[in-house]
Amino acid sequence: MKRKRGIMAVIQKTLGYIMAAASGYYRKKFEKDTLQAVEVNQLVLKKILNLNKTSEYGRKYQFSSIISPSDYKEKVPLTSYEDYRPYLERMANGEENILTSLPVIYFGLSSGTTGESKLIPVTALSRKVINSHMMLLTEGMLRQAVPGARYGSRGMMIMNGVKTGVTAGGIPTGAGTSGGMNSMRHIIPYLWTSPPEVMQLTDQPTAIYLHLLFALQEKDLAYINAPFPAPILQLFHTLEEQWPHLKRDLAEGGISRHLNLEPEIRNQLVKRLRPDAGRAEQLEKEIKKGAAGIACRLWPKLLYICCVAGGSFSIYMDKLRRYTGQIPVYSAVYSATEAMLGICTGINDVTYVITPRTAYHEFIPVDETESSNPTVLGMDELEKDKSYEVVITNQAGLYRYRLGDVVKVAGYYNNSPVVEFLYRKGQLLNLTGEKTQEKAVLAALKNAAKHWDRDLVDYTTAVDVNGPFGRYVIFVEVRNPEKATDITAWQAILQKALEKANPRYRAAVEARRIEGLLLQLVQPGTFHRLQRELMLRGASANQVKIPRVLKDKSLINFLSESTLKVGNC
Repeated sequence: MKRKRGIMAVIQKTLGYIMAAASGYYRKKFEKDTLQAVEVNQLVLKKILNLNKTSEYGRKYQFSSIISPSDYKEKVPLTSYEDYRPYLERMANGEENILTSLPVIYFGLSSGTTGESKLIPVTALSRKVINSHMMLLTEGMLRQAVPGARYGSRGMMIMNGVKTGVTAGGIPTGAGTSGGMNSMRHIIPYLWTSPPEVMQLTDQPTAIYLHLLFALQEKDLAYINAPFPAPILQLFHTLEEQWPHLKRDLAEGGISRHLNLEPEIRNQLVKRLRPDAGRAEQLEKEIKKGAAGIACRLWPKLLYICCVAGGSFSIYMDKLRRYTGQIPVYSAVYSATEAMLGICTGINDVTYVITPRTAYHEFIPVDETESSNPTVLGMDELEKDKSYEVVITNQAGLYRYRLGDVVKVAGYYNNSPVVEFLYRKGQLLNLTGEKTQEKAVLAALKNAAKHWDRDLVDYTTAVDVNGPFGRYVIFVEVRNPEKATDITAWQAILQKALEKANPRYRAAVEARRIEGLLLQLVQPGTFHRLQRELMLRGASANQVKIPRVLKDKSLINFLSESTLKVGNC
């Protein structure tokens, strides 16, 4: 065992040197790229067009004759997912050279925030571009922002590498992140505490428990990483609720029988555990001191938390702080299944520098997004404090693709735009032009929750247009909902808070163009069950997000059936 650990330490150290060199190279390259962001981005476009000029799509739109961005804009139309559906169905059946000249090795499934999951083609080249930037550029930025990260200690990665299936043509499908995880399987033990087998589990609660168990073995844990904050919050809830099981497993070097695991997987995982009675006793001791700041007590060398922290995710971050205290948060990347778009350059920041080399970027002014012929701008034509819809041309067959994201320009980093994510199109409440963004709803809910004297667990919204005027329906889960004795008063507080958060909404209500909102308080655990329902519909455990505007009638009915109390209709 000692010899094995010694070999592992040598490999870890070697990988650390390699990672330091590679991440440093990517960071310096990024700095140089942002100094000439437009030129680099145009070169990316040129390479994409040249590579795919013989594809069916490339021949249709004469890629070989395009000599400039303006030429590209003139000859290739703006697109949405529906424009690609017929092509993607053929590609899923195994046809090649359709949207891209390169073979499709994988179909990423989008998270399905605004509808059903979409099939997004991935080639070996596109995966290499995304993985290298998401891993090496992120690491380079982290080593600069958090000096201790330079030492390359292991961390906990809460990620899922499960492939959900294959297409009719035999091409694997799954979350965009899972394809990258599977390509790194052999080096996972040297980077992260969880064995590869844990990342292949389909049952999220079981996987979370095991991520935690293996991380507890690592007293010098350096960081906790997950795509989104919800799994990290779930991990600490598991710690609070299941610590007796964890204590026993740590002491015995085993895995609790209450976990539903295949015997072969259980045996493989048990081989990776070692009894540690001292650590088990320490766990109990720290638990009995309380949950506040427990992350720092269990892992004194914990340097940072890495997950997307902006937008509506702040609802989870507020709760996570109870466990993590003032540990810095690095909101690493602005990314989608389709492409990586930006990188965060500092800790406790939720803005992103557009990465010139990961895709070709265009932008539509937000007030022209519904126009049939909108103005489309390049990276150097954006104005600070203005909002834009994102358009990308990626490395795997999507051209001038309207991603559906709306961002606000916070400034420039060298010559590359710095953006803040605002919302997804379709995730905006807008009945009569009032345009209530999710950040306004979240701000109103946080304000109202203070007056309610309740801890906000989660929320979503819908619109009701069955009456003479439309209105918002806001589904809310709080802790101890039985203490909400006057739901009508709660509704009035939320109404006032939302009017304050969006004056245009207040004007619409006062002009009687919109009715006042309807508050529906749901049963405890409702949003956890909603997440499970979304996963059953194809969303990955890595990427499942609560939609902030529901349009699916069956999901709205699901929440209505889970409602405990309803405000004054």
